[in-house]
Amino acid sequence: MKNKHFTLLALLGIVLACCSVNAFSQCVIPIAPGQSYIEDFQSGEMECWTVETTSSATWAVMQGTGSNVVAFQNASAGDEARLVSPTFDLTGSNNATFSFSYAMMALYPPYDELTVSYRTSPSDSWHQLATYSLSDWANTFDASFALDDLSSTFQVSFLGHCNGGYYIFVDDIEIVSAGGCARPVNLSATEITTTTALLGWSTVGNEEKWTIELNGHPRTVEAQPYLDEDLEPNTEYVFRVKAICGEGMESEWSQPITFKTMCDVIVVTDELPYYDDFEAFEDFVCWRNEILSGEDGWVVDPGYLIPNNTAFFIWLGDEAMLISGSLDITAVTNPILSFKHRQRALGQFVDELSVWYATSLDDYWHLLGEYTYACEDWETITFALPEASDSYLIGFKAKSNEADGVYVDDVYVGNNPDVGVDEHAALVATVSPNPTNGIVTLSANVAKGDVAVFDMMGKQVLTATVVEGRADIDLSAFAKGVYMARVSSEIGTRTIKLVKE
Repeated sequence: MKNKHFTLLALLGIVLACCSVNAFSQCVIPIAPGQSYIEDFQSGEMECWTVETTSSATWAVMQGTGSNVVAFQNASAGDEARLVSPTFDLTGSNNATFSFSYAMMALYPPYDELTVSYRTSPSDSWHQLATYSLSDWANTFDASFALDDLSSTFQVSFLGHCNGGYYIFVDDIEIVSAGGCARPVNLSATEITTTTALLGWSTVGNEEKWTIELNGHPRTVEAQPYLDEDLEPNTEYVFRVKAICGEGMESEWSQPITFKTMCDVIVVTDELPYYDDFEAFEDFVCWRNEILSGEDGWVVDPGYLIPNNTAFFIWLGDEAMLISGSLDITAVTNPILSFKHRQRALGQFVDELSVWYATSLDDYWHLLGEYTYACEDWETITFALPEASDSYLIGFKAKSNEADGVYVDDVYVGNNPDVGVDEHAALVATVSPNPTNGIVTLSANVAKGDVAVFDMMGKQVLTATVVEGRADIDLSAFAKGVYMARVSSEIGTRTIKLVKE
């Protein structure tokens, strides 16, 4: 589970500490039943840890804002370095728990690799527990393993392998022997509403209760997950937890995670529309990310890539939806959604945007439009919003195809006095047959409109006109492949994928 212990801004300010390979390789640390070992590198040294490397790559302590970490660095593609723990004497226990936090940073795949292993003696081979390969610029992750192959000469290691990334970070390494009190890991906050959140974490099994802390305010709970029903709307919370395993026996605090409650319902009227140009802050206000695949979501780009703030999505291979706060649009005469978007091609690739609505948190998402073509300049899209409700949601779903990103700006929900009663509906269009080897017929719920067909490079290859709800598109002269038909009318725009066989 990811959290925000390492942040990009903090890591950009990291300064290398004095951390050459130390001379503590002969350290032996006994961990009796009920005891634990913790290394958070706050001393600035890697006491009793050693580095094995045959290249310029190494592991060293780095000092960040408020917390030190140990980092794999100074590596070129193909370089490796192994961070080896002290020797642990675990002969008094038949099992133990091993946990740590890690983070990895890169721009493009293939990402660096972190392999975690253990061995029972210096002559034993390394036994792999897990390998991680990812890139995330804002979060860290927890990992936890049960150990039962214990000895008096037990060690763990972290092997960094460079594939061209920036850093691998490891922190808060803990080994807790049987009967000890292990710190909770894998914290989560789910089912978030305006005033509630379901808080969870992993358990070892010998905990009696837990102390949870939200924004510095602790309370004791006796079960998990724990539903907190006393939260404030539109508020960011820092959540951490520690275990209580018996009288006077507590774990260390977990890594914290951050979550934010939803806003109260935003009332929209003809006189008071909803508008967000993302200029107020360098974070979303009353919007939330729902990550559908990968590890990253939408961010506010504060003018780094283009002038002015925009909602921006680029994370390679990922997919995420940016969801508005709940909108009460029942008092709006002719409710519409208007926004600007831009999707620039990178070679033959274009990232994808689709736009959705739901009438409530419990409703299914309904598609308004799809945009999978290259759009070098800003394009303004307008939809009539059907099924007005007092808890309406707008969703912008982006999918990365490793192109130049998806941009959304100037989101407006309000009244359109020019929309007639008969036109108060979203544009619906279908095509048949699809796939086709020649002519495809497009049917739409509008009397007239324009059709533009694009190839996958974003080049417009033909046009057609909707007459009495129908248009014929002749692809017989074009090569086999995928094309996109963009239908434009007075009530909105819709893009449909066409397949030429």
